Amino acid sequence: MAHSIPLGDLNPPGSLLLDCWEAAPRFTALVPRHFRDPSSFVRQAAALDARRYDRETLRRVLSEQNQAFAAEHEAMGQIERIADPRSLVVIGGQQAGLFSGPLYTVHKAVTILLLAARLEADLGRPVVPVFWIASEDSDLAEVDHAMITNQNGELREISLRGAPQPGAGTEGKLPVSRVRLGEEIGEAIEALESALPVTAFSPEVLGSLRSAYAPGRSYPQAFGRLMSSLFSRQGLVLVDPSDSRLKRIALSLFRREIEERSPVSAAVREQSQRLLGAGYAAQIELREDMLTLFHQDPAREAVAVSGDGFLLKGSGRSLSAHDLIGALEKDPDSFSPNAALRPLYQDTLFPTAAAVLGPSELAYFAQLTIAYERMGIPMPILFPRASITLVEPKIGKSLAKHRLTLGEVLRRGAALIDEILKREIPPALAARLADGRLQVQRIWGDLAREIARLDPTLRQTAELATGASLKQFEFIEKKITQAAKKKDEILRGQVQRILASLFPRSGLQERALNILPFLARYGMRVLEEESRAIDIFAPVHHCVEIEP
Repeated sequence: MAHSIPLGDLNPPGSLLLDCWEAAPRFTALVPRHFRDPSSFVRQAAALDARRYDRETLRRVLSEQNQAFAAEHEAMGQIERIADPRSLVVIGGQQAGLFSGPLYTVHKAVTILLLAARLEADLGRPVVPVFWIASEDSDLAEVDHAMITNQNGELREISLRGAPQPGAGTEGKLPVSRVRLGEEIGEAIEALESALPVTAFSPEVLGSLRSAYAPGRSYPQAFGRLMSSLFSRQGLVLVDPSDSRLKRIALSLFRREIEERSPVSAAVREQSQRLLGAGYAAQIELREDMLTLFHQDPAREAVAVSGDGFLLKGSGRSLSAHDLIGALEKDPDSFSPNAALRPLYQDTLFPTAAAVLGPSELAYFAQLTIAYERMGIPMPILFPRASITLVEPKIGKSLAKHRLTLGEVLRRGAALIDEILKREIPPALAARLADGRLQVQRIWGDLAREIARLDPTLRQTAELATGASLKQFEFIEKKITQAAKKKDEILRGQVQRILASLFPRSGLQERALNILPFLARYGMRVLEEESRAIDIFAPVHHCVEIEP
């Protein structure tokens, strides 16, 4: 079985992701620095050294937040290093998915840790790994469920959909930082527990889960505690950007967005034309008359430019620029950045050497180059997160048994079921049996005629012998049919379990499955094996085989 798959086998030629990995000129022309350039991180560090950051406020806020997440001393020690004026940051973020969300969240955290360690060694200065919790995202439907495989290898979804939330009628627009978990979270944990095997590791996993996901906590608070239990020993620092003290650091950025009537939107639209000219599709589409800031009280409202002032699209309230800026300075909590402004907010706070990004994030960060330039913020070096499939021991044995590779599973998907059935239960067998029956009938017919000529009284005996022989064919055909049906069911089950584990819902494992069943079956060593097995600078989809 192949241990890695070239990304070119899974992505179309000329895609932005492949061009980023290969440092294609049409991509590198869109960004100020590229991770393949050996001098890029040195030049990035110099650009960051020329700026000042409110490191003391960062240290204080991060310390409070990570203590609340029950972080271990390794993460707390990393926070102290942020006060060092020479320290840099490697950062990546994700939505606060239920029970940590899809596997790509974990893979991103591992990539952040590995890249930070690599840059620290290369640059000879502190590089702190930071995970940004997208706590102000308002798409609850993207974070209220988790996909797992149960003890039988079947796909199961654990969901909080339909659960009552505070702010009825507006919960679809509430930032997840303002959505509290109710008593139904206990039912979700019980559903997960019933699907998991009882192992030496499952009590610890479920204990960490119950400690994190308690009624009354918000999605980001629960997510942060669980991620801290997984990664704080490795030194990963978590940040919840909804803290008003962090927003105050970025007030000048937000104020400019209002005063200049969305210079960020204008810059993104301009860079989008460059992107389209290079042959790429734009990931973010921004309207000319909309700010990249939301107003939230408590639900999020888009803010439109309206004449000399602004219009809150949800409530219909009109505000002058003076009033909107006044509201921002009085209560930064009532504002949050959209997808275009969020990276600039992040890099106003942190001296960011590199941002670890998924494929879609790479695309929209590539639209922000001019915005970074015009807002005077050094754009981080874009670094693709590692793409990984975890292969459990039983699944690995099934792949070997059926002479399959991970690449074949990802390329052919459900078509594998019929292909393997044809290979294991040859359809020619039925034809050979039918042919055998005809031959027996012919042979016994010839014998019966010769016997009858010899002694007519033996004709009936010969006919009985013929019937007995044909009944043996009926018997064996019945047995073969039963065996084929049973084997068909067994094979279908085996291949369906392979697909559920490696290609769930016809997509990459990392985009669907949750990490907790893997940890319950094999323990925290899964994360250690993943970290050791991958090369974050290799342009491949990694196949990580979990040790039995």
